[in-house]
Amino acid sequence: MTKEEYEIEGALQTLGVSLDYEQARKQELLKKYSSAKYLDVTLDPGFKRLLKNEVAMVSFLNAILHSDDEIKSVIFKDSEFDVHAMDLLRLRLDINAQTQSGKSIDIEMQKCSVRPFVERVILQESAFLCIEKKAFDAEIKKMYPSNDPEDVAEREKRRYEIPFVFAVWICNFPINLDENYRDAWRIYSENSIAKNSPRPVTEKIKYIIIDLVNFTKTADELETIEDKWLYLLKHAGSSDKLPTFNDRVLDDAVARITVDPGKDKELLEAQVACTMSIDEQIGRIVLAHQEGLEEGLKRHETTIAKLQAESVAKDAEIAKFVADSAAKDARIKELEALLAQKG
Repeated sequence: MTKEEYEIEGALQTLGVSLDYEQARKQELLKKYSSAKYLDVTLDPGFKRLLKNEVAMVSFLNAILHSDDEIKSVIFKDSEFDVHAMDLLRLRLDINAQTQSGKSIDIEMQKCSVRPFVERVILQESAFLCIEKKAFDAEIKKMYPSNDPEDVAEREKRRYEIPFVFAVWICNFPINLDENYRDAWRIYSENSIAKNSPRPVTEKIKYIIIDLVNFTKTADELETIEDKWLYLLKHAGSSDKLPTFNDRVLDDAVARITVDPGKDKELLEAQVACTMSIDEQIGRIVLAHQEGLEEGLKRHETTIAKLQAESVAKDAEIAKFVADSAAKDARIKELEALLAQKG
């Protein structure tokens, strides 16, 4: 057994899983994905095959952002960053794209829920904003590079200016309790909300949250390009035949994610590894939850035992008090009898 296999087996044993089981599971998944009609685009490898394509990304973003500012082109940027302000070693975005007008967009596909979800989104996008602010400042420095008063003044004017940073989170688990499949998170003024005219305090920050569970439109009900993209994202991994979308970009996307076992061997293996990683994460979450319940039960049992011991002690104290009280009553009666005799 290699050192890596030894370490993996140790980690699996912690979860109550054997290495042989994992190898069998790997082969089972590889067979499943090789015989599928399409890639599962809710997994990272398939998601990137689908959308890390400029024409597809332009179509997708124009459909999903609901903006009057039409996107005509995008570039894909590095998706891994060092974030020194946090304990996280790396910040990993699924897809990091920038539009021709300079908007930075983080596109995330989330296969399983990680709690607390809202805080995770805020933390990641806050870090992303800081990273993009640094890049924004570097561009300003290129435009006004000298220490002449004019250049310094121009840089100073933009000291607190932030770039446009948008995020799209596509979640394959329930998010929106109101059964809507689309939501937009922004920073609003409470005063404007109180006046029934909610107004974002900035147009530069916007998070689009897509709940695929609540997207229930059938193939016959698809009307918009957004509908078609969301249908494709939700159903590709489980469908034997996707509809013809009558849209060149979408139909090309379907062709791009159609499985060819001979050509897509590495991609399919990456998809297997991604699934097993998610399974392991879920297993760790379940294990942690189970251990938390067991620890809570132990503490509960300890508390009950302590209360029971305290109750027994109090019962003994009460019994002693009653006995003492009865003895005192008897003594009083005895003294009263003696006084009666002497009287």
